[in-house]
Amino acid sequence: PDMHEPTAATLADVDLLGAVLGDAFTDDPVMTWAFPDPASRPRVLTGMFAFMARYLYVPHGQCTVLADAVALWKPSDTDDEPVWEEHGAEIGAVLDGHAERIGLIGAAMGEHHPTDPHRYLLAIGVRSGAQGQGLGSVLMAHTLAEIDAAGEAAYLEATSPRSRVLYERHGFEVVGEITVDDSPPMWPMWRAPR
Repeated sequence: PDMHEPTAATLADVDLLGAVLGDAFTDDPVMTWAFPDPASRPRVLTGMFAFMARYLYVPHGQCTVLADAVALWKPSDTDDEPVWEEHGAEIGAVLDGHAERIGLIGAAMGEHHPTDPHRYLLAIGVRSGAQGQGLGSVLMAHTLAEIDAAGEAAYLEATSPRSRVLYERHGFEVVGEITVDDSPPMWPMWRAPR
């Protein structure tokens, strides 16, 4: 993948998507809460993001890749139920006994998810060694330009104060706060059509 020109992710990129997001989210406050064991967290996150990319995101053609940064987007009107029915055992194996807290987070995210049509960003991440170079902003601007051209809204959940600031810079507004038990907060964020 190019350093500065995002390309559409394909199924051939699934391992890269998982690896970059697994690395990028290893120290994320919410993921640290969901997967408290630092020894297994990178492996579990990498597998979880690769699974999500393979079955739920890449098939919709909205994911993007740079050399050290990736983003998983999809339209809000996709039906995920068949994937969970067909591949539920596989994600169980990937989560390797660590499913409880991420399941609670997923349920809470689902309760707050808007019903108006939008494009949904599950995750955007930059490899830890390449952070701070603006790669996340390059990916974000690329897809938001497409979303704006289509006259669509966008939605995401920020899982850290740092990511929340990035998203606010790109026009997202906080529309609530999500916590589960004693988890750190997540901030649902909406960006109206431009």
